[in-house]
Formats: sequence, C-alpha cells, structure tokens
Amino acid sequence: MTVRSGWWRGRRIRRPHGRGLMVVAVLGLVLVGCGAPSYTYVTNSADRAYMKVPNTWRQIDPKDIKSQVGVEPAKDSSKGLWLEAYDANASPSVSHVFDGPVGPAAPAILVVVQAIPVQSRGQFGLDSLRDFFHPVSASARQQFMAMGKQNPYSGFTSVSDEVLTPGDGIRGVHSVYSYRINGGDAQVFDLTGYLNDDASKLSVAVARCSLDCFEQRHQEIDSVVSSFTVREAP
Repeated sequence: MTVRSGWWRGRRIRRPHGRGLMVVAVLGLVLVGCGAPSYTYVTNSADRAYMKVPNTWRQIDPKDIKSQVGVEPAKDSSKGLWLEAYDANASPSVSHVFDGPVGPAAPAILVVVQAIPVQSRGQFGLDSLRDFFHPVSASARQQFMAMGKQNPYSGFTSVSDEVLTPGDGIRGVHSVYSYRINGGDAQVFDLTGYLNDDASKLSVAVARCSLDCFEQRHQEIDSVVSSFTVREAP
C-alpha cells in the first residue's frame, strides 16, 4: 500500500491520562452547558460498556444488523450477542459497517460484547481481540495465507498496535491496520478490544473507513474509538 500523506508513519495513538482527562471532562461540561450535547452516548449498563459518537453519526437499524449476521442483537451479553453500529454517512447503511471490497467514504463503527463459554476461555487472549474481525496477528495471517486464492485479504499494513492496561480486571489492545478485501482498494480499521481477567467476556469496537476518509478524519475516528470504555463488575 502506498501511504500518500504519511500521517501515520511512526504514529502511536495514546489515550489521555491524568490531568488531560480532567481537562477533557471540564471542557465537556462547558460544551454541554453552552447548548445541545454534541455526542450520542452509547450505553450497555449490564455489561458496563460505554462509548460516545458524534450526534451526526446515525445508528444502524438493529433489523439490518440481524439480516447481516443472522442473529438478533441482544440487550446485553447475558442474553446473547450485544451489537450496535453507527454510521457517519449521510445515508447510513449496514453495508458500510461490514466487510466489502470498497471502504466507506465516511466512518462507520461496530461495537460488540460477547460472553465466552467456559470451555473456550482458555483459548482467548489479546490476539483473540486483534483477530476478532480480521486476521491481524502473525499466526492468524499465516493461516489465511495458507488458503491461497480463497484468502479474501491482502496488502496488510499495521499502523499501530498497543496493549491497554486500564486495570480493575480489564486488559485490552488498540490496533490500527489496513487491508484490501477481495482485491479492492486499501481500507483502514481502528479496533479497540477488552477482555476481563477470567476471559469470560470480550468487548470490541472497530471503525471502518476508506484510506482517503481515514487520512482526513483519523482524529475524529480516534476520538470515537478511544471513548470505548469497559469496566468489570464490582
């Protein structure tokens, strides 16, 4: 893949800490006080998972998600697979969220919380989060390469990858990468995933965008993905 703008060379995307978080919180209160909230707050209270998206991003109809994945999104992970999706496109579509050869011209994001069966928990680690939607870890990419012409993925580029250690029984990863799907143009994925200590639950948010879109709107996308927060039950 040819990187035109070079914005991501050597890039490490970090979360704000300490005083920075306090400043962000204060600014948020000031903005709310000045008018209507500029964000939609996505909340799954039962799973203690939270995210905020700009209020210009529209939620994808859960019925459309059901038609795509074959299961109806549940209210929380205790009842099944919790799924929500949002699209910044003026004409939101479930096709902007899920894989296709052409990346969407505006950002779209999918967030998932899933309970892990007891018999499978020993198999889940941080690479399971990286590979939840696409083969990102070296071992997963090798397995897909062995598929030969049946492998839909090509042109993998890792933009950044970091381990997240929020504590309180939660660990995770933040991985930004590029792929070509079924021979299409390069598109970029910004993924944040969390796993609790006993590997009984995983929570993943991934934003998808064309390369041009990501180069123009990576700060907006990062603000959404980095807002994805998961807490372990007390």
